[in-house]
Amino acid sequence: MAFPARHVIRALLVVAASGCAPAAPRVEPAPEAPRVQATALSAPAESPARRPRDRFAVASENATGVEVARDVLERGGNAVDATVSGLLVACAAHASSCGLGGGGVALVQPVGSDAYVVDFREVAPHGIRRADHLSKTPPPNRRGVMIGVPGLVAGLAKMHERGGKLPWKELVSRAADVVDGGIPLSPYMAQALSWSAKWVRDDDGARRVFVTDAESRVGETMKNPALARALRVVAEKGRAGFYTGEIADDIVMTSRAAGSRVTPADLSSYEAVVRAPLRFEWDGHVVLTAPPPSGGGVTLAELLGFLTPDDQKSLEWGSGALVHVLAEGARGAYADRARLVGDPAFTKMDLPAMLDPARLRERRAAVKMDETALPKLPSIADGGTLHFVAIDDEGGIVSITATLTGMFGAKVMTKSGFVLNDALTDFTTDDYGLRAATKGPNFPRGGARPVSSLTPTLVLRGGRPELALGGSGGLRAPAAIAQVMLLSLSRGKALTEAVSAPRFHVGPNGALTLDAGLAGARDDLVARGEIVAVSEASFSSVTAVAIREEAGVRVLEPVFDPRKGGAVTVGRGETVTEGALGP
Repeated sequence: MAFPARHVIRALLVVAASGCAPAAPRVEPAPEAPRVQATALSAPAESPARRPRDRFAVASENATGVEVARDVLERGGNAVDATVSGLLVACAAHASSCGLGGGGVALVQPVGSDAYVVDFREVAPHGIRRADHLSKTPPPNRRGVMIGVPGLVAGLAKMHERGGKLPWKELVSRAADVVDGGIPLSPYMAQALSWSAKWVRDDDGARRVFVTDAESRVGETMKNPALARALRVVAEKGRAGFYTGEIADDIVMTSRAAGSRVTPADLSSYEAVVRAPLRFEWDGHVVLTAPPPSGGGVTLAELLGFLTPDDQKSLEWGSGALVHVLAEGARGAYADRARLVGDPAFTKMDLPAMLDPARLRERRAAVKMDETALPKLPSIADGGTLHFVAIDDEGGIVSITATLTGMFGAKVMTKSGFVLNDALTDFTTDDYGLRAATKGPNFPRGGARPVSSLTPTLVLRGGRPELALGGSGGLRAPAAIAQVMLLSLSRGKALTEAVSAPRFHVGPNGALTLDAGLAGARDDLVARGEIVAVSEASFSSVTAVAIREEAGVRVLEPVFDPRKGGAVTVGRGETVTEGALGP
């Protein structure tokens, strides 16, 4: 099946550069309307008696990936198909955040069956030595010790095997064609390259793929023929084309040259794991999110369960009192993550006891409003990722977070055109991050998956999906997702406002960072014993799609985060009369 580069459309793709406010999607009035538009106008008035039904929606941090996903949906693919093609392209465009050399977690809601999680987190080589992890920042010739066995290809293949509709070869070949033809350099990727200019300049592999004068070349088409060739191998041979053969040999040789202990057997034995979602009730909703070895879902559950109904009524949003209470909740959640969460294959966990509402109420009751309790915690790595949400015509949903862990991962390039992860930095170190832990649930060991902050999430109300979302920004992600949910679902803010609203972040050391929009609460927080810094909006971001009914018709509202930029698209169906129910 061919995917045309351009065709008549019935949707608007909304795009914004990093730092620009997101705009509401609108329906194009003419069939030849632009495929991509840099700004969007307010939605035109529509008759209350007739409204087009929304057929599908996609949201992510990269416009080209969203465009490719929409093409797949327009050609009859489902949410899984759109994610396979769209995410591969988005990761090629934002190679600092994710790619074939990384991993992640997907939450999939099929039509007519239970949701499931695909865990494609990177795995430590079986020959790992704890002494390799005495430092979070090994020298360039030893960066390989941070590299875990990549999981992205296995994860996408597992999703497609369970729920794909269009052929794998066509979907991955579509991504290869786009990469081969070139992708416009986004403002975010230009900024990431600027921050990493020394590495790009000094590394032979990086110089072959990336540019050092990126900020002056935003919008220019950038090509990666080596990655396109690798994608064609994966399209033809499936997951085996990545985990055995020439690409696997490239990964092993490149990793070992940088100090890794990975072997061909580590790659050929890698498997993505299907898990049940972490499920909890909150404020009349059922929330499905990532279970361990992700610590993101546990953190999200504890943060949402920490606020009492009285807090919700009495504490003003953005006030020092509310930020202080949530910050204390985050510190407790981080302590639980560090001391109790690990790879289920190695660690026994009692999640019901950890998330027991009575336990959280007891912890909330111990909070002092004029005093801050800064915990002494093992170090938690804080990295970057990319989130992608797709919803199809029949109601299938994918919320997926892909990552390299740090920006450009281990900064080790393969000849196949992709960067390798530094996921093993997510293993626990001691209280000061100076040496590897020798006990606890998350210490370095061969075959284990390090604990992450990945938090793909789906919110249900009355058994029906209401919000699909996730975030990037490492440790910032679960707290950012919680703040968006609190604003949009508990306080009734429009999703666009909830995503773009100023947020706060509690760092691994317990100190607070406020978006500039919350600077007015700084003095109040300091008086409560908080250590506070104010920052411009960071590249922590939340990507989301709201699902609701208006006059019995399905309405989809995709939103990207202005902190990082991104794109959304909505496909409109035929106009229906009031009262006709779309799926």
